[in-house]
Amino acid sequence: MKFNPLRSKKIKVPKTSRIKVAGEKIPTEKNESAERVNRTVYLTVAVLLIVLAVAVAMTSAANRAKKGQAGDVTDAETIQKTPTTQSPAPETASPKPVETAPPAETARPSGNDTDVSVAAKIPVFSLPAEGELGKEHDPSVQVFSNTLGEWRVHLGIDIMTNVSAPVYAAAGGEISQISDDPLWGKCVWIEHSGDAVSIYRGLSDDLAEGIEVGAKVDEGCLIGAVGEGGILELAEEPHLHFEMKVGGADVDPIEYFSKSALEALAKTAETLPIE
Repeated sequence: MKFNPLRSKKIKVPKTSRIKVAGEKIPTEKNESAERVNRTVYLTVAVLLIVLAVAVAMTSAANRAKKGQAGDVTDAETIQKTPTTQSPAPETASPKPVETAPPAETARPSGNDTDVSVAAKIPVFSLPAEGELGKEHDPSVQVFSNTLGEWRVHLGIDIMTNVSAPVYAAAGGEISQISDDPLWGKCVWIEHSGDAVSIYRGLSDDLAEGIEVGAKVDEGCLIGAVGEGGILELAEEPHLHFEMKVGGADVDPIEYFSKSALEALAKTAETLPIE
């Protein structure tokens, strides 16, 4: 058997490779991908700049057009407002003055007249019912409601009295509203001068004769009687709940009572102001 040297040793033939020139970068897949991304970014930025330039140009042209229209309108208004020069009217002979009798003297107003109209004055209120002062008016401090079992502000005052005790109009005025409130029971509103309103809550169902919306009432006119109380104050002792508003705002009725009314209530409330 003859010896064959090619079979005993495998000869590795080197792969042909590109000769690298000094300073030359051989392109790779990563470099080509980065170049594609850069070209895409450059193209996108160029497109955005072109769009922005077009938008700025259009906006500038629109503003110039608006300014031109405004200038035309201003010029037209100036032309309209420019007064036309009229030729002076020919002089005419002035008429001779006619002698007239002096005006008769008018009576001077008496010292009793005032600038304030009577309708703007708030009347002095009397007690709408006889009894003792219960809860006072306090829109800021809450008081405990035995009926609801919670603390609530108390608008108006409570005049403690008996069921069926008569209730009178505290001042003259006109009945503006009558309601059957599920929480307060029968209620009557009376409008007075000076934009004042008195409200009588917790009345019995049967009102006095002639008490209806639109009826005129004088001070002391019988309105109705004290009822057993609405749901809001059902657990309280029998009383009349009396409220007042001036200009739509809730006010303390005590500040508008007469001196005699304050003296009557002062028997049970030492802090009431009496002038």
